[in-house]
Amino acid sequence: MNIGIDVRALHSKRFTGIGNYIYNCLKYIAEHDKENNYYLLSSGLKNKAPQWLEFDQPNIHFIHIKQANKLVNFKFFLNIGKDLTKFFPVKIDLFWLPNMIFYKMNKQTPFLLTIHDLSFLHNEEFYSLKRRLWHKCVNIKNLVARADKIITVSNNTKRDIVRFFPISEDKINVIYPGVEVNKMTESNAQRILAKFQLYNPFFLYVGTIEPRKNIGAIVKAFDKFHKDYPNVDLVIVGKKGWVYRHLLHKIQKRKYIHYFGYISGKEKDALYYLSQGLVWPSYYEGFGFPPLEATAHGVPVITSFKTSLPEIMKQQALYVDPYNAADIYQTLKLLLKNDKTKKYLQDKAQDFHIPSWSNQGKEILKLFNTMIKK
Repeated sequence: MNIGIDVRALHSKRFTGIGNYIYNCLKYIAEHDKENNYYLLSSGLKNKAPQWLEFDQPNIHFIHIKQANKLVNFKFFLNIGKDLTKFFPVKIDLFWLPNMIFYKMNKQTPFLLTIHDLSFLHNEEFYSLKRRLWHKCVNIKNLVARADKIITVSNNTKRDIVRFFPISEDKINVIYPGVEVNKMTESNAQRILAKFQLYNPFFLYVGTIEPRKNIGAIVKAFDKFHKDYPNVDLVIVGKKGWVYRHLLHKIQKRKYIHYFGYISGKEKDALYYLSQGLVWPSYYEGFGFPPLEATAHGVPVITSFKTSLPEIMKQQALYVDPYNAADIYQTLKLLLKNDKTKKYLQDKAQDFHIPSWSNQGKEILKLFNTMIKK
């Protein structure tokens, strides 16, 4: 059977959550499914798909639209030009859109959609006007209505989908994404991080720089915390998102906060390994990779009791009210000064079940085959 997959989100190798989700799904499929044929659809001004998508398997084929991503999206928005299936040299038996994006699709081809979160419906105030217009133009309601099946990444997001759209729960499959980290030793982590010149103990934030992640509250809590513990710093890593300038200005004004931007996977894992803990009081998450990544390194996690995070982290975190910087401050103090609490979380982390990419890939393949056979 012939399965089309939209991989336009992978035009840059600087993957964040959704990019890692798509790429690791493709890796699993390429390694484990030798029967179905896969056609990966990309776009961009270069003559071929990005080199990091070049899988060697004979049943993986690349279809590249040599046009700027923005132009492709604009054409789909205006409903002009070919629908996605017309770019393929064969009849497509199933098409998977692994993130919400502009598309044009006939009504006959079975259609699978992944929804990672609906934060833009919950908290419009966290998004720029440009981003809000983008979400309206994509027309999520039509995407949901067109999909024959929907994958989502948590039961919390499944409840959101049912809440916001007239859709049966039976149409939605919850498949947790996987988490994968590079194992570290102290000497290895110190060697990797030597260039960052971190001389004090530090807490860590990992993620995109945007209002939804609640970095403002972390900075406010840390301002007070640093007065009590002047030899403890805060490290922030992640790419710039939307409405980031004000947040970045706050960060860069403070000498005890170090912002390193987007870094490699090994550098990120070394930071986890050497940190006092991850501080992650996000307002809204469909899933949330960093708390699980930190736990995989045995690092304590401070996170929000909102949305999907308690579902994902269960008893493996210290929970705070994301709207209360004083709560974050008190929990930072608890984690730094209470060795019993820290050891309890570190010991529990060894037995905590962390979802794997292989299990995610297996479940998605199973869904592919179920939809094709219908």
